[in-house]
Amino acid sequence: MIGGNTEGFICSFCHHLTDEQEGRMGKNGMICDNCDEEPNFDKNLDNYKEITTNNTPLNSFTLASNKSNETLKEISNTEELNNQIIIPKELNIIDCPYGEKDWFRKQFRNFWRLITSDNEWVFIIHDRGTCKSKNDAIIILYNITKYSKFEGAFIMREWEAPVRQSKEYFKNLIQEFAEIIWQGEKNLKNKSQWNLLWSSTYKGVSFKKDVQDKTGVLRCHFLTLFDSDTPKTLINEPIEIAIFDECIPSRDKIKKGKGWKLDEPGNYMELMKSLGRNAPLTRKDGSIFGNKPKKVFTGNPNDSWRNCWFLTTHFFEELKLLEKWYWTNRPKNFNDWLVWNWIKELKKGNKVLQLQKIVRLKEDFPTFEDDNWDNFFKKPEDLKIVEHKNSATPLWIFNDCVLYCSQSKNKSYFYFISENNKEISQRDKELLRQKPEYCITSEQRMRSKQRIKRDRESWDFQKKLLRWYEKNLLFFADMTAKTLIEEFLAKKRTQSEF
Repeated sequence: MIGGNTEGFICSFCHHLTDEQEGRMGKNGMICDNCDEEPNFDKNLDNYKEITTNNTPLNSFTLASNKSNETLKEISNTEELNNQIIIPKELNIIDCPYGEKDWFRKQFRNFWRLITSDNEWVFIIHDRGTCKSKNDAIIILYNITKYSKFEGAFIMREWEAPVRQSKEYFKNLIQEFAEIIWQGEKNLKNKSQWNLLWSSTYKGVSFKKDVQDKTGVLRCHFLTLFDSDTPKTLINEPIEIAIFDECIPSRDKIKKGKGWKLDEPGNYMELMKSLGRNAPLTRKDGSIFGNKPKKVFTGNPNDSWRNCWFLTTHFFEELKLLEKWYWTNRPKNFNDWLVWNWIKELKKGNKVLQLQKIVRLKEDFPTFEDDNWDNFFKKPEDLKIVEHKNSATPLWIFNDCVLYCSQSKNKSYFYFISENNKEISQRDKELLRQKPEYCITSEQRMRSKQRIKRDRESWDFQKKLLRWYEKNLLFFADMTAKTLIEEFLAKKRTQSEF
């Protein structure tokens, strides 16, 4: 209610609650008088080009639905920017033994630019074969060797990953780094050999400059996102760079229950508070570090971007645009798709997102169905995802989700949206206070804050929702609701689809 007695609506452009008398109907819903026109999401992102004062070509556009009013820039000259990067003289990035000779150096310069930028959040989603993990590790090892107080972290999703993956991976990489890559000052190990002194354990990577020191100082920590016993107390200095390696769970991992979890955002934030808990420190060159570690997320496009909280939190509207761009421009001929390559890099505030598709071989992807980018940009209709409409009718609450009934082409359909979704209007929140919550367990009844509670038999309730689901009458307005309800239906579509 606005003004106490007038029904309001949510503008489909700016998402502000507005009096009905101050709006008009547009093709995508009601629009307030403050919005001059509707955003045309069908435009290719390349139509938004502008030239900045330094003659750097950028694609720039502002989305009115973004409450922070940040301007998003699509950086279209990534190759030119990467070529300006000079690889530190202490590092010897070797020739690529196959294909393009400078491939390793090109990728390293790209990662160096992204990770050493002033961005607090860095999201790197690439095909396999772009040296993500290796380049991340080399940059961490370089900083450890170069700066006496530098500490970094590699954060994995599975509890056994530090033992099985990172320890052995770093063990092999350290040998290559010490013997081939590092060209700077080396410590005297004995009279006949110069070498860096490293050790890799399940806790992390230790480095020492004194041969008499038996253990060295732990300088790169192997941490686990879902393990409360992670040894964060071993951190000596504030973590400067936290690498979330393989941050997007693969379909196989999701099937095994080791993938994306609803409490992930909270786990990430709690971990980051712990890593940056010390006061800011100053290096000899005057630069300050501490308090806010740089967060670098790397992964392959195995999962839908809608199922990744870190992407939807920062780049939701932009990825919707890119999703349309992808399906508009994706080659229909498979051989054309194999040689189709591109980089999309978006910068907004202190965040940067880079997506990169490279040329593939048929041995890597024999069919379109194996295309990771088809999974990443999976269409909403294939995920049973619909846009939330505040003109729809809220019916009842179940499993922390609200069921709405909506009309489309004179046909009714239902959709769930998570109860804490910010898209639910204030008007609907008032209406929901009078709506019942269905409970199938005593625990749900105890947790419920609704005035009206109704008990239902689990199997009967499941059968009803499943009937809607299979008849294509039941949809979801966000991935949280999709996960909660599909798990209840025992369909496990969230696990099998990705």
